Amino acid sequence: MLLRLIEYRMIFMRILVCGAIILFFVLSYCPLGSVAFDGVDELSEPVMREARERIEKIRKGNFTVRFLDERGMPVDSYAEISLMHHEFQFGANLCPVMRLPRNHPARKVALEVIGELFPLVRVGNFWSVEEPEQRGPLNWVATDRDVEWAVSHGKDMRYHCLIYNMYYAVPKWYRQIRSTEEWWPLIEKRISDVAGRYGRIIHEYDIINEMLMNLKWADKHNPNFPTLGDPRNAARIFKIADKYLPDAKLVMLETHLCTLKNPHYQDIYRYYKQVLELGAPVDVLGFQGHFYGGAQMPISVGHPQAGPGAFTMKVISDCLDHLASLGKPIHITEYNPPSRMKKRKGPQPHLSDEEIAAWTANYYTLVFSKPYIHQLTRWFVIDGCGGNAQDGGLVTIEGRKKPNYYALRRLLKETWTTRWQGRLDNGEVSFRGFFGRYRARIAGYKPVEFKLYSGGKRRIVIRLTRL
Repeated sequence: MLLRLIEYRMIFMRILVCGAIILFFVLSYCPLGSVAFDGVDELSEPVMREARERIEKIRKGNFTVRFLDERGMPVDSYAEISLMHHEFQFGANLCPVMRLPRNHPARKVALEVIGELFPLVRVGNFWSVEEPEQRGPLNWVATDRDVEWAVSHGKDMRYHCLIYNMYYAVPKWYRQIRSTEEWWPLIEKRISDVAGRYGRIIHEYDIINEMLMNLKWADKHNPNFPTLGDPRNAARIFKIADKYLPDAKLVMLETHLCTLKNPHYQDIYRYYKQVLELGAPVDVLGFQGHFYGGAQMPISVGHPQAGPGAFTMKVISDCLDHLASLGKPIHITEYNPPSRMKKRKGPQPHLSDEEIAAWTANYYTLVFSKPYIHQLTRWFVIDGCGGNAQDGGLVTIEGRKKPNYYALRRLLKETWTTRWQGRLDNGEVSFRGFFGRYRARIAGYKPVEFKLYSGGKRRIVIRLTRL
């Protein structure tokens, strides 16, 4: 009996020791109050500290607003002033959400999220959708539906995309085109058609998309199309677009992980540089912030092609700064957080929902802090809806809001917001706030909206109308 008790005690002690060892490693990897991987390693800590400090400097201003009544007299009433949305454009991809059946469990939730968080939406369709038959009727049905929703909800819009030489984007009648020269008037017609339909209400266009990423398919299956891999063709297309969309922002965009060690990024940089040197009227350099894991390498370690630390804020920051050296504004046009890919078979590295939420908050903070970046549009509102990011959404396919949503909402609506309330002094109030569009509610008067933008006046006068 004594021997058996001793044996039980030894087993119990072994369990305690093993448990202590396991607990030690778990706590070392995932400290209490944090997540295992949020993109901020030791080298990224000063980058993020500087990012938060820079946001306070570059995304805010000191303002004085004076409110006058119909007679021009100061209004000394109780007032509430709040930021509606930022001058910086936080956007979302509307199209795949609108394509879902009306009774889909995620559709209503996703549209509510877009309405709540994003003043900018992506609309538009591929050439294959909008011109299904050569010299046949154009199909604007889906795009018109998206545009109508955006207008009715007070959203700004960006159009994606005009020219994209990929099997699902180029018209199915591409096989009928026998020469490169035959394509050029068709390209001009495509641009003219879209500009004629939407040029008065949409003021930003992705002119060419994924010029290098899909060269293999394009050169093999559609070789008569003017290869987008040639910067001279890109410059020519931009000059055509500028003729039909002279007042719009014209964007070229590419994809892959933004790291200086990524050979594909280096190709993109050289390509962009060559297009700009040719005098192309490019207004914005677009970069797709799709963050997909690579093979079996843990996301916390890096990516086989993009290198170690590919998903850390330090590595991403250095690459964005390098891209900015080309001297053009940058828009992140298709963002998704670190995610598995739907089309890839077998196990893939991935993060937990809590890690994705924390990583997203850090990435948005980093991007918002860069003075040369003016827009960040997420591609996935719903997991996997509209592309390949299995973990990329704010909403699950079943319609449940994810930790990713709550983290982003807290950032946009609580951390980066401005509110003031109190009694006006001789009709005036002075405060420091984020650049953006504001709403004022003043007792006895109709609510009024006004802009306090980085390039605008810091002292403004608002005329009120009585209720």
